Parts: sequence; C-alpha cells; structure tokens
Amino acid sequence: MKRIAVLILCLIGSLIVMGQEDQGKKKLSNEIKEVVVTQPRFIGFEEMRLGLNQDEFASLNDYLMKHIEYPIDDKKYLVEGTEVVQFAVTPTGKVTDIEFINSLSPSIDQEVARVLESTNNMWKPGLENGIPTTRGREISIVFSLSNNETKFDYTSEVINQAKLCFDKGNKRLYVKKNIKSAVRFYDMAMRYLPNDKCLLGMRGICRYELGDKEGACHDWNRIKSLGGVEADSFLSDLCEYKGYAEMINVIQDKE
Repeated sequence: MKRIAVLILCLIGSLIVMGQEDQGKKKLSNEIKEVVVTQPRFIGFEEMRLGLNQDEFASLNDYLMKHIEYPIDDKKYLVEGTEVVQFAVTPTGKVTDIEFINSLSPSIDQEVARVLESTNNMWKPGLENGIPTTRGREISIVFSLSNNETKFDYTSEVINQAKLCFDKGNKRLYVKKNIKSAVRFYDMAMRYLPNDKCLLGMRGICRYELGDKEGACHDWNRIKSLGGVEADSFLSDLCEYKGYAEMINVIQDKE
C-alpha cells in the first residue's frame, strides 16, 4: 500500500492549485485537423444590446454570483460544498442540456439551473470553422456556509474540510482495511473538491475493489476528461486494468 503514496501526496499539490479559473478566460480557439473551434462566450444582456467588443464581455461568474440565492433549507441543514454543472449553448445562444456532475442537493440544482436558464440569449455561440454550433461548458460553484454565499474559488474552510475527510478515508482504507467506510469519506471529501484527481483516483480504486467497475471507470474517466499531466501520465487505458493490484503496478512504473 505504500506504493500509492504518490496518489496521496498529489492531493496536497492539487489542493493548492485546484481553484478553477473562469473558463471564459481560457484560450478560445484551437486547431484540430484543420478544424478551428471557438467556445461559447457569455456576454450578458447589456453588453449584447450595446454591441461591445469581445474584450468588454461580462463575466459569467459575476452574473451567477449576483443572481444565485443560497436555498434556505440547505443553509438550515448545513449543506455546503462544490456544485459542478455541465451545459450546452446552442447556435441561437440558448442554454440547454444542463447536467449536474457533482450535485449538492435538489434545491441547489434547481437554483443553479434557474439562473443558468436566465442567461438565454446572453451568449455568443461557439463556432466551428466560423459556423455557429452547439458547444458545451462546465462550471464549478462553491456554496460556503462560513459566509452564507457562493464563490468560484476554494476557501481555506472548503479545503480543510476536504483534507479532513480525505485523511479519515485513508485511515479507514490503510489502517482499518474497511474499503466501504473509506469510500464514504472520499465521497464526503469530493463534495468539497469534486475535481480533485487524487480523490477520484483513490475512490476509483476502492470502487473497483468493491466490484463496482462502472463506478471506478466513471471516476477514472473523469480524471481523463479533466486533463493535465496526471491524466496523461498513466490513465490512457485505466479501465482495462484488473483492479487494485494492476493499478499499483502502473504507479510503480511511474516512480
């Protein structure tokens, strides 16, 4: 088990750099096989009406923070964490196909969906070779009880809660050899940091050992979809492995 220390240690690094940037600030165009793709861009109602240029587009984060309301019942029952949602923007600037990758509660899902749908016609659609096309986006929203607010960066409270649950999960896995209990604590940690690749990797291992190959592959494929050096280094065919032992061999080869 000592060999998977690389997965544990990488959590520390990922917690430091994991705060998600507004995807609207990322490079919008890339070329793949001579196909030029531009991602959809939120521009806001006033900016669209006034016809301002791209450098003056509104921030989607600002709009969401202004309009999302923390559900009263979720505050009452101490529901907090990070909501991750995927959606698509059509060629007409309409938000559709809303899917929650990390759901905190039905009421928070409903509130996030409500505000996202209110941005209909506030988007410049994505392009493929200059032609408007339906393209997807993903955003993360932190619901923090410390200040009863929503954020787009990870506060120290959120990170500390994730680390606490992660440490408890490791203790259940390595000391008590209780994989089911470890999964429960990894689940709690991922409520706060759902895109942490180390958490996804560890929970995937546990799921595989419990016979849940589909769940394990879901976690490992999520790592691949997030990209980065962690995904490229040893996850190309991870779902073809035969579980924990072979996963460890892969990690050993990377050391």
